[in-house]
Amino acid sequence: MTDPFADLGPALLFCPGDRPERFSKAADAADLAVLDLEDGVSAPNKVAARDAVCAFVAKGGRVAVRPNLPTTERGRADIVALAHAGAHILLLPKTESVDEIAEVAKLTDAALIASIETARGALALDAICAHPAVAAVSWGPYDLAADVGALAVRDAAGALLSPFAHVRDRLLLVAAAMGKIAVDTVTAELREPEVIRADAAAGAMLGFRAKFAIHPSQVAPIRLAYAPPADAVARAGRMLDQAGQGGAVLFEGEMVDEPMLRRARAILAAHQAATGGRG
Repeated sequence: MTDPFADLGPALLFCPGDRPERFSKAADAADLAVLDLEDGVSAPNKVAARDAVCAFVAKGGRVAVRPNLPTTERGRADIVALAHAGAHILLLPKTESVDEIAEVAKLTDAALIASIETARGALALDAICAHPAVAAVSWGPYDLAADVGALAVRDAAGALLSPFAHVRDRLLLVAAAMGKIAVDTVTAELREPEVIRADAAAGAMLGFRAKFAIHPSQVAPIRLAYAPPADAVARAGRMLDQAGQGGAVLFEGEMVDEPMLRRARAILAAHQAATGGRG
């Protein structure tokens, strides 16, 4: 199977699984739509939502799907149905152990995004990321706050409180060490547009590959934050052209070597993802 993340753009937009009339709109609006069968769907609508999402996936819609908890009967039924429909990417909610990943991997060959949203999941992060079925990892501070009993996720200035910043930062390090993609969490503060701008900018600067969105209005600020500045893109291109096969070279008055060349390649890859190859 080809890598479903090969051309992953930065804006991943959630769409409730019981709103099939929005599926195509979400897929068109974002770089990847994430059809949600878990928190975004009420209990009475779960089965109808599964049927609608599976029908869309079976038609070839390029989406990710968040099933219900894989540790529940409903979640396992979601995963089996999605496997039959041909789903390529599953976002696993509230992942807490590598055993959960192993059980899901028995039911589907889809690429998995493990989402760390509890204290148990945070403590098991290394083992979860190490599993070969896990292609990417993300996190959720709002569920994590409820789990640890925190009264807030952010301070008065809008910055993440220390336990949540710690999980975010450690997730980045573990994902990099394991060669997995790191995807930043949603920003729930829809009435505070400055928060999504700050969150997206911080995530892009830290090294996240993409960010989840919960409203179409968040797609543009995410794309803007994750697109490298034009001068940085141009400089990266010049640097790689001059470096050729690598090694230490003098470039525009600065000695550059492989770590700087890797950064230049990352800048060009981020530009490609953010623009979809449009220049």
